[in-house]
Amino acid sequence: MQTAKELFHKLASFEPDGAYVLSIYLDMSPHMSGKQPWKRTADTELRSRLREIEKTLLPRHPTLEGFRKDAEKVQHYLENHAEPWLQGVAIFACDAHGLFETLETGVPFQNQIAFEPYPDLFQLAHLLDEQETVVTAVVDTNTTRLFVTRQGFLEEVAGPDDSPAGYGKRSAHCLNQARYHRRVENKRKAFAREAAAAIEELVQQEGARRVILAGDAVAIPLLHQELSNTLEPMVHEEILNLDIRTPLREVHDEIRPVMEYMERESSHDQADNLVERIRANGLAVSGMQETLDALEHGQADTLILANDASLDEKLRSELVRRAANTGAQVEVVMGHPILQEMGGVGALLRYRPHWV
Repeated sequence: MQTAKELFHKLASFEPDGAYVLSIYLDMSPHMSGKQPWKRTADTELRSRLREIEKTLLPRHPTLEGFRKDAEKVQHYLENHAEPWLQGVAIFACDAHGLFETLETGVPFQNQIAFEPYPDLFQLAHLLDEQETVVTAVVDTNTTRLFVTRQGFLEEVAGPDDSPAGYGKRSAHCLNQARYHRRVENKRKAFAREAAAAIEELVQQEGARRVILAGDAVAIPLLHQELSNTLEPMVHEEILNLDIRTPLREVHDEIRPVMEYMERESSHDQADNLVERIRANGLAVSGMQETLDALEHGQADTLILANDASLDEKLRSELVRRAANTGAQVEVVMGHPILQEMGGVGALLRYRPHWV
C-alpha cells in the first residue's frame, strides 16, 4: 500500500493533458446526532456536489463521459470498500488516463469535491505536515511498548520485553545489598540500551521525525542516556498518565494532543522564521505572486501557508503542486496573525533569486 507521501508526489507530477481530475476529500466520521447518529454527512454532500458538477458539463462537454465514469467508480468504492472505522478518505480520479487513487486516514478531512485540470493537493499536503509519522515508546525498567502513528492511525509493534525478575531493588535482608543493587542497575541499563536500539531501528524503518517518550521516573533517565545524538533531538518527553498495560485506544487518546502541540509549535517556528527573514531582507518572500515566482524558479526551500487565510483554492493548489515538483517542503500554519497580515503565503528561500 502506498504512503500518503508517495501518493502526494505521484499526483504532483501527474499531467492530465487537457483532461480533468476529480479530487475528493471526505470527513467520514459520523455526525453523532439526530435520528441517524451513525450517518455520515459526507455522503449527502458528495452526491449533491457530483450532481452540481455534472450540470456544468451538460449537454456535451468533452469531459462529461469521463466524469460520469469517475463518479460511478467513486460511489462504488465508498459503498463497497470504505470501512466504517475510517475518519477520512481522499480520492483522485481521471478516467482519460486510468487514474483512480484512494487514501484512507485516521483523521477527517474537510469535505471538498473539485473537478479541475490538476489534482487539488492542499489537504493532502496538510495531512503530511500535520500527521507526520511519530514513534511513541511507553517504557518501564523491563518493558518497552512501541507505537507508530501514520496518517492518523496508531499501530503497536513489538518492543523489548523481559521478565521483571531481577529488576527490583530489595530494601533489606540481602547478604550483599550493595552488590545486588549494582547488579540491578546494570540490568536496567542493559535493558535501556536494548530499548534505545529498538526505538532507533523503528525510527529509521518508518522514516519518523519525532519520538514521544512516556514512562516511569526510573526508566526514562536511563533511556535518555542510551539514545544516540541523532535520535535525541527528535524526542519529546511528556509526563503522561500511561501505565505499561494501557490499552491501545487510551494510548492514542493520550498522545494525540501531544502530537498536535508539537506540530503547532513547529509550524509557528517556521512562520516566525519567515517573518524574521522578511524583516531582515533575508532569504524569504511573501505574497502570492512572489511565492509563485520563487517556486517556479526552484528557489523555495519551504512553502508556508496559513490554513485560516482567505486564499483562492486553485492558486493554493498550484502553490502546493509547484512545491512538490521542486522539492520544497510545505508547512501549513494555523493561528499566526502576522502571517495572515502578510497574505497568508510565503516561502523560505534556498538563496536569493536574481529577480527579487
